[in-house]
Amino acid sequence: MPILDFKTIFFSYIIVNIVNIILIVSLYFQVKKRFPGISLVLLSFSMLTIGNISIFLRGNIPDWLSIPVANTLIVSSTVVLLIGLEKFVKVKGPQIQNYLLILVFFLGHVYFAFIYPDLYIRKINFALAFVLISFQVAYLLLIRTPVAMRGVTRPVGYVFVGVIFVQVLHIIYIIQNQPDLAGYLDSTGSESLFLMAWEVIIISLTYSIFLMYNKRLMNDVNEQEEKFSKAFHKAPFIIILSKLKDGEIFEANKSVQSISGFQPHELIGLKAIDLNIWNQDDDRFKFTSDLKSKGIIIEEEYLFRKKSGELFHGLISAEIIEINNVKCVISVINDITNRKQAEFNLRNSEASLRELNSTKDKFFSIIAHDLKSPFNGIIGLSEILSEQVKEKDYEGIDTYAGIIKSSSKHAMELLSNLMEWSRSQTGRIEFNPEKLDLVNMIQGIMELLRNSSEEKAIGVSLNAPLRLDLYADKAMIETVLRNLISNAIKFTPFNGKVIIALEEKVNEYLLSVTDSGVGIDKGNFEKLFRIDRSYSTLGTNNEKGTGLGLILCKEFIEKHNGKIGLESELGVGSRFYFTLPKQ
Repeated sequence: MPILDFKTIFFSYIIVNIVNIILIVSLYFQVKKRFPGISLVLLSFSMLTIGNISIFLRGNIPDWLSIPVANTLIVSSTVVLLIGLEKFVKVKGPQIQNYLLILVFFLGHVYFAFIYPDLYIRKINFALAFVLISFQVAYLLLIRTPVAMRGVTRPVGYVFVGVIFVQVLHIIYIIQNQPDLAGYLDSTGSESLFLMAWEVIIISLTYSIFLMYNKRLMNDVNEQEEKFSKAFHKAPFIIILSKLKDGEIFEANKSVQSISGFQPHELIGLKAIDLNIWNQDDDRFKFTSDLKSKGIIIEEEYLFRKKSGELFHGLISAEIIEINNVKCVISVINDITNRKQAEFNLRNSEASLRELNSTKDKFFSIIAHDLKSPFNGIIGLSEILSEQVKEKDYEGIDTYAGIIKSSSKHAMELLSNLMEWSRSQTGRIEFNPEKLDLVNMIQGIMELLRNSSEEKAIGVSLNAPLRLDLYADKAMIETVLRNLISNAIKFTPFNGKVIIALEEKVNEYLLSVTDSGVGIDKGNFEKLFRIDRSYSTLGTNNEKGTGLGLILCKEFIEKHNGKIGLESELGVGSRFYFTLPKQ
């Protein structure tokens, strides 16, 4: 009798099955949450083991359990494994053909076990079923599996290629030898070798499945590490890893350089205090204390210092984490300097908006009050004149007509200035510089205002070269000259004087209008050029101002890239001047 008969080998085969189940159970608990299909792999090995135990117990249990059920359970275990592997590689295929195969296999085994008993046919039926299913498994793992994952599944695929090879050899052997045995467990000789080969295959399969799952796990870990590394280094904000115990930095991302100016490697092995990145030591102490007490800091704003010494606003978040059983700190600093600047600009915009609203209110106030007043006078005096004409009472008509004329002139001047100012604010005044003779233009304005100056016996003189050419907008400069000279006449008493002077400087022309009038208090200088604080008073002969003339002058001179200003002393007079750059 041989030392190792078929039953002994089969028993050892069952022991191998049980050990494999234990190994697969341990694998199951390791990867069940990560990889789908591992439960089916465990079920497959369990079905295989139960089937083999049932075969080994033939004679001690009913034949229907030890022959058709047991063998069908073994064949079905391979189908279950196929489905589990499909879930693992995320490739789904039809299984109807396998369900039909199992049914046909079962019915065949029943027929050749109880109706027409034939161990020879049952062995061929078993081997053929295994070939058909194993081919599907091999095809799945070697061809249907995505290319990127084939390196992981290939070992298991090769095992099933071995299964096909062994089973084909077994079929050939059975056909050639046609053993006539009373039962499967009575097999001897070559059948023992095929069983030992099957035992090696099962061991190889278990090892390959372990290898497949572990390799997939390592690939996933490496992939996650790669993703984390990319996210870590490409993040648009600073990320620093440091030890909680002493604050030593051991990792920093690339954004450290673009934001702080430090190279990542410059930070490794140093502490924040060594780098002097905190603007205030108190801030660093507060941050560290809060982090140790709370464990996490979310978006606290501090001032940080770059390598160059420049300060930037940073929004820092940090959390205490554990890396390789060492407590560490992950700190994230987002540069919000641009955002702070935007907030500052927004506040300035709001201030500008308030100023514009104030300007608008003043504008409407001028329209509602200053423009209304002369029209009220005109309307009232017109009614008086109408009544007097009806009653043929002509006394005082000249006086009333003179007042109406003066009020109309004032209203027209005010309306003209309002329109000019409004157009300048909306950008509807086009800036059209052209070559002008400034001396000739001044003389023209003086002639235009001759009546006004002669009414008050004011001497108006011009100190200027015979001719001075420059490029400027004619309409704008005429408006400026007209306003400055008419104001000088308006606020100069009878028998006073107005001097207009024109000088040529190195890079600019300087024009001044000096009067011997009432003068202006220094506290009102700024008001003269702002509509929201406009300043207006009566002239020496009760002439009315519009409050807009000097504002227009400032607007127009600045469009020429010039400057306007004044010098004045109460009771002595004023000097208004402006500059125009040489072209």
